[in-house]
Amino acid sequence: MGQFRILSLDGGGSRAGILAVALGRIFGGGTPGREILRQFDLAAGNSGGSIVLTALCCNYTPADVAAFYADPATVRRMFSPRWSAVFKRIPPLRLLFPPYSAKGKFAALNDLFDRNRQAGEPAPSTIRLVDWPKYLRSEIDLLVTAYDYDRERATFFRSNHASLAQSSSLHVAPTLAEAVHASTNAPVYFFDEPAEFRGRRYWDGGLAAFDNPVLAAVVEAMANHPGRTDDIRVLSIGTGTIVQASTDDGAQPPLGAPPADTGLSTTLKKAGLAVLADPPGTASFHAYVALGQRMPTKSEASPPDAHVVRMSPFVRPIFDKATGEWTPPEGLTTDEFADLVELASDAMGPRDLALIQKMGNLWISGAIPNQPIRTGERMRCDIGDHTFAEALAHWARIAPPRSRDGDES
Repeated sequence: MGQFRILSLDGGGSRAGILAVALGRIFGGGTPGREILRQFDLAAGNSGGSIVLTALCCNYTPADVAAFYADPATVRRMFSPRWSAVFKRIPPLRLLFPPYSAKGKFAALNDLFDRNRQAGEPAPSTIRLVDWPKYLRSEIDLLVTAYDYDRERATFFRSNHASLAQSSSLHVAPTLAEAVHASTNAPVYFFDEPAEFRGRRYWDGGLAAFDNPVLAAVVEAMANHPGRTDDIRVLSIGTGTIVQASTDDGAQPPLGAPPADTGLSTTLKKAGLAVLADPPGTASFHAYVALGQRMPTKSEASPPDAHVVRMSPFVRPIFDKATGEWTPPEGLTTDEFADLVELASDAMGPRDLALIQKMGNLWISGAIPNQPIRTGERMRCDIGDHTFAEALAHWARIAPPRSRDGDES
């Protein structure tokens, strides 16, 4: 039966362009999105990752998508600031008056998707999720994660309406654009109201710990294809994690972070941004274990042909054992590292977007490390690939390119 391949795309706000940069390096920047999707049997996205997934469905190329996220005007339209955006740098007021319009964001996304309408097809924003495989000319399953505002639990939008993973509760049959609207609606600190359509209301899937949707995708595959666990290959792409060392380990700010205070403003901010913290990394490890991959001991190297490949920038200070000193990653100044630590997921200024691009390019070149699947002492890589180049070679080994008719070549 061949391999069953999964593509999983993280959320990350303005950093979602990094997903497109990675896809461009893997498959070619000018490759039509639908050709990329034909390399996979299931594709999952949350938040920014669901935008990139839908852009691929609309046949945008990775270069096209990267250009969206490099353009301040396009990023601004996607967030859709409202009058209260004047308060967004004042945390207490921002919590009371969220800076972005959910309805405006939905309209902007529909416009972006519909701009690349394919000849003879309806506008992408009007195509139901269950109908997309027909337009993709593929048997691929699509999965978008969100959080049900009223039922207070994770919700999953699927193109496979017969999925064995779904419950028997009442289901909504949205368009893909509606599913993306739900998945991108980060609450409280960002958008003014839940995403609402077809009588239901939703928040970003990160609220259910699916900012990295890889575990949801693996469960979906295992539920619908029992007995094929050994055939599953997973490519999980993230938007970057910026991690400081601890001042307790001798790292000085901004490379090191002192313990945070416990005031109300800090606590609420941490709660609002928790979707971008550890869960994206934890999900990759859980998926790795769920697929029965070998667990190395501390003295062993990471398995070179494991069936889960994680690709994501891991911006962290580098510890020099010889000197006992911490330094920024190669190519970044200490000030740039500090700026990345403070960089908001709704960054939209030219300087901030240029810094995100620089981070992505340094990661591709190997100057910035790749995110481990399991992180060890002083942030070393216990399981996974140390660099983007290693992860790229890893994916090429375990998932050779498919021909146009879908066979492995």
